[in-house]
Order: sequence, then C-alpha cells, then structure tokens
Amino acid sequence: MGPDDGNPAAKSTGTGYAHGKAILLGEHTVVYGTPAIALPLPVLPVTASAGLGGADPTPVMAGIGAVPAVVSRLRCGDGVAPRSGPQVAAGKAVQRWGRAGDVVDVVTCSTVPAARGLGSSAACAAAAVLAVADLYDRTIDAEGLYELVQCGEQVAHGRASGIDARTVTVDPLECGPVWFLAGEVSAIAMGCDASWVIADTGVASQTEDAVAAVRAVFEQDPMWATRVLGKARALVTGAAHDVRAGDITALGHKLVIFQGVLAELGVSTPALDRLVAAALDAGALGAKLTGGGLGGCILGLTRTPGDAARVRSVLERAGATSTWTIRTRGDTG
Repeated sequence: MGPDDGNPAAKSTGTGYAHGKAILLGEHTVVYGTPAIALPLPVLPVTASAGLGGADPTPVMAGIGAVPAVVSRLRCGDGVAPRSGPQVAAGKAVQRWGRAGDVVDVVTCSTVPAARGLGSSAACAAAAVLAVADLYDRTIDAEGLYELVQCGEQVAHGRASGIDARTVTVDPLECGPVWFLAGEVSAIAMGCDASWVIADTGVASQTEDAVAAVRAVFEQDPMWATRVLGKARALVTGAAHDVRAGDITALGHKLVIFQGVLAELGVSTPALDRLVAAALDAGALGAKLTGGGLGGCILGLTRTPGDAARVRSVLERAGATSTWTIRTRGDTG
C-alpha cells in the first residue's frame, strides 16, 4: 500500500475518535469461529490528533469529560520501527496516504483503561488511523479502517478475532449490542431498555496468556473443545434472540452460564469471581467477566438505572477500582 499519486498537502492537524467496547458473550470462542455479542462503550472515548513530524500536535480533549484520560505520543512513518499496535496501524495509514519520507506524530487521549479487556489498543489504533486520514484529508470507509486497525491488533494480541476492531468504531448512538461473526458486525435491535455495569478488578488482563491457555486446553482434548464451542455458539445465538425479544431475564441467565464456560477454560480468577458474585448478590440479572480474562473487568446486566446504581455501589464496596454504567434503549421503531 504505497502513497497515492498526487496527494494534496497535509493539513496542519488531523483528528480522530473511537471508544471502548465490552464483550457480552463469546470471549475466546470467537477466535475459533463462533459468533459473539459486543457492546460499544461511548462512556470511554478515545481522541487522537496527528501532525507532520515535529508539529507536536495538541491532545484533543473534547468529549473526554471528567473521566481520567491517559495521553500517549507515538511517531510513525518513514524509517520509524513500530513497537505497539496503534503505532503499526497509524504507520500503515501514513504509508497509504503520505508522501515519501513523511513522518507523522500522533497524540492519543484515552479514557479506556489499558489491559482491562475493554478494547484499549483497538480504540487507540482506530482513533490514530482516523486522525492520520483527516491529516491527509482522506476519507476511509469501514472496511479500510477495519483492515488497518486489525494490522495493529495482530501485533497487540497475536491472534485477534476482529471483534475489537469492529466494535470500537460503530456509532453507539445508532445501536446497542452488536453481533459479530467472521469479521462482520451488525446491530441487534433491543426489545427493551437495559442498564449495564462494568467493574474493574484493578488487575491487568493477560490476554495473550489467556488466549494461549485456551488454545492449549483445546488442543489437549479436541472432542471437549468441540462440545464447548457448540455450547458457546448456542448461548450466543440464544442471547441474540433474548436481546431482540427484550427478555433480559433469559439474557442474564445466559451471561451466568457463559461465565461458567469461561471458568472451565481457566480464564477467570478469584478477583473476577468475587465481583461476579457481588453483582449477582446485589440483584444483577446476570454477570460475567468481559474480555480476555486473567484479570480485567466484569459486566453485570440490570433493568433500570436505579438497579445499576445499586449494583455499582455494591461492586465498589467489593473492591472494584473503577465502575461505569451504560444505558441501552429498546427499539421503538
């Protein structure tokens, strides 16, 4: 992917935006071809600004609000050896649109906590790519963005399913949960309102270790792996039906069952189990770890903002270091 002939001169600054994500069901099994359901997290935005090397672009803080943000600077382009997923993705974007010899500095401002299974690397990569595209006054479609972000995700996580790369850029105002299968994503219309609580154990998620551990147990017993994948496929498919029907009691039950699957795969931990139990004791309809596991976050399902506030309070008392609440609206169309 070389630079386009006849590129217009770069603007002084380009900007980009993305957001975090949570997986409702399908962690780990999605890598082996099962579907998964994810939730975009607009409460965890990432912004990026890009400028030609030496311009030192100013961090774009708009939309971050009061959530603590981490500012990171990366350089990409001609002669720069990338060391991170976002740097790889942004570097590919410079190769696509820049002129020979261009070096671009990108500043990301992220509220997505790193190594928590909430899509930090993908969101930073997406925002960086969009900032580079804007710098060169280029339009990038969903497929082109996905391709570039996935280049970074393969570096950040090894074998990446693509669910993060897709979900961190979907418009959260147009959809709640999204269905992911074989690299494609589509919105699932919700049959009723729901509130979701995410709680952080404070322990970094060890995604690469978790992926390797699951691969090892599957390789040791292929017949058991086939049964687990079949169970996961049925749970995710059934959960999508529950979402559309507005049956969040049934959906919550499937979250709990899927947590059991993840525990069997060895990616849950005592800290995750403790927060899952606390959420359920506080009245959550379902709760499970979200993301790679071996640390990171849990997600709980409730009916109303009041229910979510109660569960959130209990989780904080149970040791959660950070909590967030997401409201999804039922389809009224």
